[in-house]
Amino acid sequence: MFELDIAMKHIRSRHRQTLFSIIAVGLSVAIIVVSMSMLSGYTSILIDSTVEKQAHITVLPKENEDYIHLYHGLEKHVYDMEGVEAVSPYFQGEAALQHRHDVEGVVLYGINPEDENRVVNRERDMFAGEFTSLANPGSRIVLGYKLAKNLDVGMGDTVTAQIPESGPTDFTITGIFRTGTPADETTAFANLERIQDFYGAGGVVTGMGVRISDVYTAETLANGIEIETGYDAISWIEQNADILNLLETSESMVYFFYVIIFAISGFGIANILIMIVMEKVGEIGMLMAMGAPRRSILLIFLLEAGILGMAGVMIGAVLGYVSCLLIASYTIPVPPEMYFGMDHLPIVINAENFVTAGVFAMVINIIAGMFPARRASKMNPVEAIQSV
Repeated sequence: MFELDIAMKHIRSRHRQTLFSIIAVGLSVAIIVVSMSMLSGYTSILIDSTVEKQAHITVLPKENEDYIHLYHGLEKHVYDMEGVEAVSPYFQGEAALQHRHDVEGVVLYGINPEDENRVVNRERDMFAGEFTSLANPGSRIVLGYKLAKNLDVGMGDTVTAQIPESGPTDFTITGIFRTGTPADETTAFANLERIQDFYGAGGVVTGMGVRISDVYTAETLANGIEIETGYDAISWIEQNADILNLLETSESMVYFFYVIIFAISGFGIANILIMIVMEKVGEIGMLMAMGAPRRSILLIFLLEAGILGMAGVMIGAVLGYVSCLLIASYTIPVPPEMYFGMDHLPIVINAENFVTAGVFAMVINIIAGMFPARRASKMNPVEAIQSV
């Protein structure tokens, strides 16, 4: 295949420019690989914190009602539905917690700790104590880390809960959890029966958390619960629509950023090919005069673009992989309260990231090589020879 031989000869004739063009493509690929790996890690952690730190489906009272009555029957019905792994009824209310002169408003949840752990693994987030300490209906309470800090309390201390409907009640702190989310500052858990008594609402709950086997069927299952029971059911997808939309928007903007980076490297490829065309005018004319078809001339310069791009892609893939490993091995502290519980820069190395970056680079490089290739193939062989 004489086109490939000539393409390789042209590339070897300009060592310095060829090296710079390959490095430009390689750096572009490496940057994209690292960026995509970080985006994959960020998305993975965000989805994990979104899905695993809340119920997959939340069942709420019917319209114009404040409570779910006879909730044990509803709990059994939902649990028996296909795809449901666990159900946790809860009573949610607002209260003020006081310790000495410090007072904080909180959202107080009454739960059965075993059911709650099956739906959302609260035990995993425990900073001190045990979540299962709430199994007994006594006055025990588990606070968020920042809430405990604001109240200046620790394990074994007593806080006083107050609501307008009843007098103050003392609770002993038997656990402190830390999720790295705003819930650490506003949430407290206690035994379900104890909270029902506290609010004077025995035998009712304000909602149920549901865990399912396939999180991506949450919308379908939530609709099924609504149809079968008449209760309102909200999936995690609906509850976090803003975050998911933000992810989609971010991915669109990032891909636009990728195109710009590859376009810059593509200009380097186009520049070296244009210079080769200008230098090889006489050679191109001789080839065409000897009977080489225009498509062969076009193919020669497209091959040059492809070879330069492929070399850059391979070098960039190696650089990107090594960079990802270095970044992943070095933990850079990030305040967990600011970034959905993340405490380091996330890196997830996926093969598809390398494939995407490589395909992007090759497409841009071939497009960049089209102009000089077409220019060379449209030369008049007589004029090309005379210009030498």
